[in-house]
Amino acid sequence: METWPNLPDDVIDWFRATFVEANRKVTERLTNIPNIRETALDDGLIEALIPASPPLLLASGAVVEMNIHNIGGLRRIGSWETADIAVLVFVYRAGTLLAQKIGLLQSKRLYPSNNDVDDDDPLNFAYGMNAFLRRDPKSPLGQMHKQFEFDENCCYGALTSGSDQIDVITQLNEQFGDSIHYLFYNPAQVPITIRYPLTSYQNISDPTLGCRVYSAADIDAVLVNISAGKSPTLAQLEASNPESNWRLETWAADLLLRCKVGKRFENYNEVVGRILERRSGPIAAAIAVSIAIPE
Repeated sequence: METWPNLPDDVIDWFRATFVEANRKVTERLTNIPNIRETALDDGLIEALIPASPPLLLASGAVVEMNIHNIGGLRRIGSWETADIAVLVFVYRAGTLLAQKIGLLQSKRLYPSNNDVDDDDPLNFAYGMNAFLRRDPKSPLGQMHKQFEFDENCCYGALTSGSDQIDVITQLNEQFGDSIHYLFYNPAQVPITIRYPLTSYQNISDPTLGCRVYSAADIDAVLVNISAGKSPTLAQLEASNPESNWRLETWAADLLLRCKVGKRFENYNEVVGRILERRSGPIAAAIAVSIAIPE
């Protein structure tokens, strides 16, 4: 396989800027809606990237474009998936495809200390809009006084030691070269307290914590020291002294786009096909980044 093409600096800068904004927006969503379901954060991340999707001519002469497909739907009926978001990179010169690669993100959100989070409910999903139509005759708004606290002892409640999902991710990474990383959704900073009802909307400009990406190997090293069925805390992840713990935009621009993480592939690849081609496959959204570099 040939050397990964050298991309102009403004391509890297453009990609970083798009993911900086996505990090900011999805962190703002979690900070203001602390019990939001995890899938809605995935949706928010994808939505934040859409404004940067049209073809764009950069000063270097490179043209960049993002094709975004948010699949959603069927995977919400199952209890877990292999990865939530796929990022594919295609590099062209003079109309010829030079190289392609994929990086996968399995997302998990930080739970508040009261563990009050809206989870996907297969029964309600099957019944569609009934929950919206059959309302409680007495409005609960007057009694909706809740407090959500986040600190370093809060856990990633949907990530549990010894789970089948962990095993499948490990097997796929062994088969396909550490292509799956973990994306952790966090509030802008910890500690933080959010009270319902809100009195104002918090605008986030530069989250201190926000969206973080860890390698699966670093997460496995934490989980091996946790009892089966237990979830790791933010403190446990940070205390493990991982080589990863990257900001989302660092993973995307400085690592994936520069071919330091993810997996290159040529022509048809059975693993990539299994993940992306089937409508019921284990993926929620795909981002295809096309880069045409000047001759």
